[in-house]
Amino acid sequence: MKDAVVTIGAMGWVHHIATDEAGYGPTLGPLVITATLWSAPREHPPGIWYSLLAPEITVAPLKKTRASNQRCETHCTKTSMDRVIPLWIADSKKVYTGNSGWHNLEKAALAILGQVYQFPCDWKNLVRQLDPSARPWLQTVPWLAAFDRNLPLTCKSAEIDAATQCLSETLARNDFRLEQVRVHFLPAIRFNQLLERFGKKSDMLSRLTLELARQVTPEVGQAHVWADKHGGRDRYAQHLEDVFPGDFIRVVQESREISEYEVQASQRNIRFCFQTKAESYFIVAASSIVSKYLREVAMCAFNEYWRQLKPDLRPTAGYPEDARRFLREIATLMEEIGIPATTVRRLK
Repeated sequence: MKDAVVTIGAMGWVHHIATDEAGYGPTLGPLVITATLWSAPREHPPGIWYSLLAPEITVAPLKKTRASNQRCETHCTKTSMDRVIPLWIADSKKVYTGNSGWHNLEKAALAILGQVYQFPCDWKNLVRQLDPSARPWLQTVPWLAAFDRNLPLTCKSAEIDAATQCLSETLARNDFRLEQVRVHFLPAIRFNQLLERFGKKSDMLSRLTLELARQVTPEVGQAHVWADKHGGRDRYAQHLEDVFPGDFIRVVQESREISEYEVQASQRNIRFCFQTKAESYFIVAASSIVSKYLREVAMCAFNEYWRQLKPDLRPTAGYPEDARRFLREIATLMEEIGIPATTVRRLK
């Protein structure tokens, strides 16, 4: 999970780049890494955004109220009692919990993506825009090719419109803007190919995340990148040298709590800070939400495909223990259809 800050001339504005992933641990389903590019006044670092975006945007779990259950249009607006019903944008693992987890996740994700894209939108077309390199897998992986659905899947369009407008107005009130969203979308077959290239899953995550951050970072100016620690890793200099060849890499500090570096080039200076709990920043949480949503829609496609072939099949979230059960139950089908195991499941 990363966040970057890029100074734009002397205008007092900065760019923030936040990246986060969903699906690193599961055996089934894609790994999704998202980078979001934001602009904001220089005096507003990521750590204070939640306080500035309140009360419309919250990091805390939503409380159930009669008003919030009556009309979806009231979310992130004022009720008849002038009570604000906020939009919950936080670490996706927290948002995607409980009976309303899917509802909260879809609403938050499409409100974020709605700052850049318009909905309703075909899911595959959205993924192609976010990650053009995913096009072959969307066409050839059976459950992705067969999944032809518009977003939102379950939320009402009016609710998504209201949440999108609310987020847009709240960001604008603080002179914040979401400018770009980019994704690495890695279904199992692509995941396995990249794993062969990088050797270790942790190395693959670090390299792909840094490459995605570089894609959306302006080529000129100063930047500050905040990143979640990758699997407890404390040293990142080698990965930075691989992603920024020819640039000077200076180690500022390396510890269990924080690892900090400067990447210096003729027209660009980037400061990287890898730390725990980077998702406590709003912009990193937003990337977390997008990654989780895209993964969960892909899991809907995966489960729908196999359950059409085997109606009594219990769906899976893709995590290792249940994945073993699911793979046992579809083993005969895989053989009959001729789908290789490396298309269905990850090697690690």
